[in-house]
Amino acid sequence: MMESISLAEWGEFDAKYAAPTFFARPAWASALAYAYPHLRPHPVRVDVGGTRVLVPLMQTSGGRLAWRELVGMPLGTYTCALRDDGTPASAREFEAAVAAIARTCDGLTLVPWPLGPVPAGFSTRRTTHETAVIDVSHGAEEALSGVAGVSRRMAGQAARRGVNCAPLRSALGITTYYGMLREAAERWGLMKPPFPQELLEGLVAYGGTDVEIWFAQCDNHPIAGGVIVYGSQELFFWSAAMRQTFAHLRPSNALNVTLIEAAAERKLHWYNLGASEGLPGVERFKRGLGAKNVPYAQLHYQSLRLNAYTRLRSSLRLNRAQPTPSQRGGGP
Repeated sequence: MMESISLAEWGEFDAKYAAPTFFARPAWASALAYAYPHLRPHPVRVDVGGTRVLVPLMQTSGGRLAWRELVGMPLGTYTCALRDDGTPASAREFEAAVAAIARTCDGLTLVPWPLGPVPAGFSTRRTTHETAVIDVSHGAEEALSGVAGVSRRMAGQAARRGVNCAPLRSALGITTYYGMLREAAERWGLMKPPFPQELLEGLVAYGGTDVEIWFAQCDNHPIAGGVIVYGSQELFFWSAAMRQTFAHLRPSNALNVTLIEAAAERKLHWYNLGASEGLPGVERFKRGLGAKNVPYAQLHYQSLRLNAYTRLRSSLRLNRAQPTPSQRGGGP
């Protein structure tokens, strides 16, 4: 048996049993739907051998051909599976639930939370990634003992130069951070930031105390910041930006050390800094904080008809891109 549940019912469940990662919670789904009109929350409950398993998903509009495509979750973020008592479903239960869901749709993309049980065998394609995490379950002191000496010195240097870190809980936090992100995106060579301001607005509106915008400030001037989201087991540093002019003050070191302490104070298990593939400098920075890489996979499933359609479109695009004989200089 399988059923879609309402956003309200999902919210009631989450109020009792918050998912371990923020990205498998209704606040994230609601923020996505607010910012991206083609997405809508689609949590599904599946009976697996007498155990009911909830899998948080989003459904896309499906385009002109109205394909039924599900994502857990968009923007490369995670989902997970929970039993009715809020405990994580086993890998076997998760896999059985996802396999049942896949049989009802044309496409399914799934990113299981890397720090929980992961389904293995249902996908037609798998893309591998790594995320950087710090175990904060034994308290801040032990977590900070893994920070490299140079990173600790830089954080101390920032403090001595007057850098302090705190969340800003007001509408000003949204506009200040997004302005900082826009500046950073230009420096990264992007035409625009990686997500619209509406998504940040939606996060703050729906996330309550589980979404925070933190800033490192010097002389009351924000010089670096980040968007922090909380699950029941994880603090995820979802977005980060810095004003390059102030890089010498080491605000990112100060901000991350403070957030390690915040995660431990909140009695969480993990401080997740996310993936940094193709960014060796960022990878070194995270290693300096004591983060360990955890592999994970993005799982893809397509029905036979959607797979055939996708291959046909790819073939047509490739043919259109090929030069004609006259364009190659080979004559008519």
